[in-house]
Amino acid sequence: MTQSAYPPVRRAAVLSDFGEASNLSIRELPMPQFRSNEMLVRVKATSVNPIEWKMRRGLGLPRPIWRRLIGRPMILGIDFSGTVVAVGPEVKGYRIGDDVMGAFRLWGADAEYIVVRPASRHTAVTLKPPSVSYVEAGAVSFAGLLAFAGIVTHGGLTTKANARVLVIGASGGVGHLAVQIAKRGLGGALVVGVCSSKNEEFVRQCGADEVIAYDRTPLKDILSAHPKWQGRFDLIFDAVGLDNVWTDLAPRLLSKQGRFVAAATPQLPDGRAGEDVGVIEGLATLVRSALRRMGGRYRFINGMADDHNVFAERDYSSLVQWIAEGKVAAKLTMTYPLNQLADAHRVSETGRTVGKISIVIS
Repeated sequence: MTQSAYPPVRRAAVLSDFGEASNLSIRELPMPQFRSNEMLVRVKATSVNPIEWKMRRGLGLPRPIWRRLIGRPMILGIDFSGTVVAVGPEVKGYRIGDDVMGAFRLWGADAEYIVVRPASRHTAVTLKPPSVSYVEAGAVSFAGLLAFAGIVTHGGLTTKANARVLVIGASGGVGHLAVQIAKRGLGGALVVGVCSSKNEEFVRQCGADEVIAYDRTPLKDILSAHPKWQGRFDLIFDAVGLDNVWTDLAPRLLSKQGRFVAAATPQLPDGRAGEDVGVIEGLATLVRSALRRMGGRYRFINGMADDHNVFAERDYSSLVQWIAEGKVAAKLTMTYPLNQLADAHRVSETGRTVGKISIVIS
């Protein structure tokens, strides 16, 4: 083992029980032990993704399963950036003092120090580009990987596609990165973002050629407002989970070979989030999704499941290259210290977050 000096304890935001954000509190915990194929990272920044407060509330899975998956103590957090302070002898490509960035598949980043296993299929990690700040690097990985999977891996788009892309939820954490990937990363011919009118300029700054403000032009009226778009889109990427986008818009807007990729579970008819369901409703959602996939045009990204496409090393390398080149960047609209993580969760829960919420660990 090679290591630099670090304290015997660390601070972490610990979830005492599922429920309200007030169940999060800062505690001192023993420094975690790491194995020969792992390294210890001093975290400088992380972020809030919607899946984290959904986990905190115990949505999507029975709570006993969440407890088993998250472990004890329950520490949430997916994204991270920081500095390597100790390296196991089996770890290749990293040294003490290296600045790194990455994401866990499930949990653990809301802490001063974390254990990272570079070879794990449950972790994405790489050296942080010098041109990218810790705060920016700590906010981009998970949402960026979901956006990359939606646009490239499942969406099938390349730099040669000259593609036309419609992004639903274009001002959100995943959506604003999807717009950048489609336009600046791949050079899409037409990238259209859907958001509220107050976020229209933000989405244009992300690279969208056109913006549909849903509070001025309802989704059902898109085609009547833009008749030339009928059958023209190669990809519809839904980062919100609006079921009528698939049932009503996709048949009219997608080309014959066009694909539909969803990065959010479809909302229920009563407006509840797709994760906020009981066992029966959950099974019904799974069956509905499976039937849609049988047609070959519908894809669903589950970043928490064992989906190798989301955390594939080659995909993360491509994403980080775009980040280093300045083509893709997480737009940070709010920043909180770790001891205000509960407040950051509350803001994210409103569903009106623009860009990403950053958490700085000092």
